Amino acid sequence: MTGPIRRPQPTFRPERLAAFDPASPPAALAAFPLASRLVEVWQGWAGGRKAPEWSDVDPLAMPALLANLIVLDVCDGDFRFRLVGEAVKARYRIRKGSTLRELMPAGPALDETLYEHRRCAEDLAGVFVVNSVGVAGLDDLNLYARLLLPVGAEDGRARLIVGVMEFFSDRPAGQALFTNPS
Repeated sequence: MTGPIRRPQPTFRPERLAAFDPASPPAALAAFPLASRLVEVWQGWAGGRKAPEWSDVDPLAMPALLANLIVLDVCDGDFRFRLVGEAVKARYRIRKGSTLRELMPAGPALDETLYEHRRCAEDLAGVFVVNSVGVAGLDDLNLYARLLLPVGAEDGRARLIVGVMEFFSDRPAGQALFTNPS
C-alpha cells in the first residue's frame, strides 16, 4: 500500500484544523490561493478590528472567489447558508437558507463541523480545515480546504461567517498540514 487509508473517525481530528488570529494566518494557508486571497480581502475589510461588519463585505468585489464562497448566519447553535457559490453548491447540493443540521446527518461529522464553525463565531478566529487523504473519514470522502472568517462582531461573537472552499483530488500521502493544531 502506498498511502494512508481513509478510516472511520470516532472523534474530532485536530490534525486537520488550525484556529488562528486572522491578522496572522498560518504559513500553511499560502498553499491555498483562494483561502489566501480571502484572508487578504478580509483583513482589508476588518481594517484592524476583530472582524469586519457585514456592510464592509462585498462578495461581488471578489469575482475569482465567488464560485467557492460561502456566507453563513450564526443562529442558535447552527449555521444557515446565506450565500453559496456554484462550486460548493454543485459539490454538496446546498441550498441557500439550509442549515448545517439540515444538510448533515447527526453524528461525529456534524458535531465536528459545528465545532469548527463555533470556533470561528465564538472565538472570532479564523478556522482553516483541510480534509486530505490522511485524515478524511469514511463519512466524508470529499477532499477540500475550508477557510472560515468571522464577520459582524457583537458581544464578542460573530453574527456571520464568510468562507471559501477549495476542492482537490489528492495531497501527498501522509503529509501533515498542521503540526501544532489549536
